[in-house]
Amino acid sequence: MLTAMLDGKHRGRRKGVEVREGSVRQARQEARLSLAQVAGQTISRTAIHLIESGRSRPSLETLELIARKTHKPVDFFLLRPDGAPELTERKRELDELERLTAMRHFQTVVELVPSLLARHRSAPDDALVHFYAGQAYCRLVRPTEAIEHLRIARQAFENNDEWLAVEALDWEASALGLMEDPRAIALAGEALVRCRRLDPKPPQTEARILGHLANMYVVAHAWGEAVRHYEAAVEAAGDVKDLLQLAKMHHGLGTAYQRMQRPIKARQEFDKALALYSIESDLSSVNRLENDLGDLLLHQGELDSAEQHFRSALAGSNALQIDRRGRGYILANLGEVSLRRGHLDEARQQLIEALEAGTAVGEQIVVANAHMLLGQVESRHGDQKQAGEHFDSAIGILETLDMPDRLRECHMAYAEWLYATADLASAALHWKAAAEIGRIESLGLRLKSENVLEVDTHQILRAH
Repeated sequence: MLTAMLDGKHRGRRKGVEVREGSVRQARQEARLSLAQVAGQTISRTAIHLIESGRSRPSLETLELIARKTHKPVDFFLLRPDGAPELTERKRELDELERLTAMRHFQTVVELVPSLLARHRSAPDDALVHFYAGQAYCRLVRPTEAIEHLRIARQAFENNDEWLAVEALDWEASALGLMEDPRAIALAGEALVRCRRLDPKPPQTEARILGHLANMYVVAHAWGEAVRHYEAAVEAAGDVKDLLQLAKMHHGLGTAYQRMQRPIKARQEFDKALALYSIESDLSSVNRLENDLGDLLLHQGELDSAEQHFRSALAGSNALQIDRRGRGYILANLGEVSLRRGHLDEARQQLIEALEAGTAVGEQIVVANAHMLLGQVESRHGDQKQAGEHFDSAIGILETLDMPDRLRECHMAYAEWLYATADLASAALHWKAAAEIGRIESLGLRLKSENVLEVDTHQILRAH
């Protein structure tokens, strides 16, 4: 907690920072804040009044507090740019973290954080360092580390800066969402409620929170809720032209519509996202979207168009050499295209490469998918032993993952091959397993949906 108390007994002890006359009152009035709102629970209203009237100089910590509360840069208040070199240097470091975050250089951010936290800094500065670290870890899909930093930051912000407290709460919810923690939706709902109470309400933050909520509903397979929140996010964004954020919303909408078996709407949203990603030159996202578009077209039977998107995604991934985790997905999809065309040798080669790529980076779903498709390839080649081993490997992996749709599909493919080889007893066992998965999944999704909607009703809808 900040400890600077600018009352009479302290004014003789510290020199304070020389500020430009009238700047503190101007910033407070432009932010439409009262003396008490700027002071918060850290310092007194009298202290702020004395600073505004020029009868007291703020400490470094207090000036930083005023800057954060009024959303002004510290330089706005300084009488002379070199009047507080310590403050200027600290501000430069924090500005660099903010710039790196905005430029999406997240690995650089996490590499800088330990050295910054090791220095003797103020508590508010440390809170901001933790905040940027949490964002970076979240974007790097390292949620456990993200939560550690974000909780420290949020605890520091709660009594001093509601704006940043809301931001930290949203990113904490997002990190929990990456872990598929059931508390994520409730926490994001709280962030949305508090965001909408801010005056003025920040549309970009509101849109981002709604987008995070939509992502959580996608994970929960609550497609209708996902669509509703993505659409609300697009509406909330309004005139805020964060094109990358808008692209992700349309990308998410496309995914939700695809799962709802609405391919035309899905294609429309994917096309919008692709155009926006291209404007922002976010090539990694373009590659992921190319793969998603190919997957959509593959399931519609448009093999030529699907292959074109998959090959574009693979070429982009190879050129960037930064998105190695997605390469296995693309190769497996290309293998399925070749399999559907009956090009079995080509399919085998692509699927073996997908298997190697998935194994190298620990993508179990890629490994399982490659084994399942290789089972189909070998069954067409007449190699029963190899086909059975691939199907068994796929089922063994999928049973450890929360992928009931894929597991059911694998049992069905295995059963169809066994039936074709006249092994009716084994085929019946796999058909029975597929039917049981479908029954359990239907019940589970209904209960999960009811629970999700209950959270939504109590935590989110009342915020509208």
